[in-house]
Amino acid sequence: MRKLLRRRNQLLLTVASVMLHSGAVWAEGTADPGDSDDAGFTVLSNATNVTHWGLGAGVGLEQSPYKGYGSKVSPIPLIYFDDKWVHVLGNKLDLKIGKWSNVLFALRGEYALGDGYKGSDAPILNGMQNRNGAFWFGPALTWHSGYGTLSGDFLTGGNKGQKASVEFGKALEYGSFSIEPHVGAEWLSSKYVDYYYGVRSSEVKAGRPAYTGKASYNVSVGAKFDYRFTPHQLVTFDVGVKHLSSGITDSPLVGKRYVPEVRLGYLYQFK
Repeated sequence: MRKLLRRRNQLLLTVASVMLHSGAVWAEGTADPGDSDDAGFTVLSNATNVTHWGLGAGVGLEQSPYKGYGSKVSPIPLIYFDDKWVHVLGNKLDLKIGKWSNVLFALRGEYALGDGYKGSDAPILNGMQNRNGAFWFGPALTWHSGYGTLSGDFLTGGNKGQKASVEFGKALEYGSFSIEPHVGAEWLSSKYVDYYYGVRSSEVKAGRPAYTGKASYNVSVGAKFDYRFTPHQLVTFDVGVKHLSSGITDSPLVGKRYVPEVRLGYLYQFK
């Protein structure tokens, strides 16, 4: 019994010590968050709120990985809005939570344009049930440094699984023109791959055996070119290629390992 009491007291002392130390660190780190950007984690910092917004339009051209599908053309609404709490660009919305030094944390929501297919899109897809796009949501972060910008997210789309991505890019500016080479990698859960590339038992036919998707890792490389021909008007052109891993290419629906992607957009920034 005495041993139990001693252990209890030691535990209480340890917890109290940790709480006091944590309280001191918290107080030191949040005494005046406006003093420095490196004061620690800051939720909605006291920086002056500045709003930027703009409107435009774009188009995406991507070669479909499905056999006989050809290329997919997707319109891209370029709605741009940014202030201290919210960042919106195209089909992506970030609710800013806070930042630590140059790392910004956010909750992200996006609708994946161009995902999925109809059974009538290609001969290999005849008799397949339609696969629909999804609204994805989850945590995201962006780290700005002198070496470039590193961003990543982990998103879930309900019954369509999960996906995670990381991308690094470095913008090089030459007056009104800039070029940003970028590389990226993404992880797709087995449920995601099975939904978009799997073949169910009810969909089997000659030349299209059953297939259960496996988690996959894809990598991409490309470059984005921006030209600001007036202070308010911007034209952007993004070109790249994605390498699909075996979890996708093993599907009897898929006939390509490399998928080129092109995006072109125009944005008018009002403020």
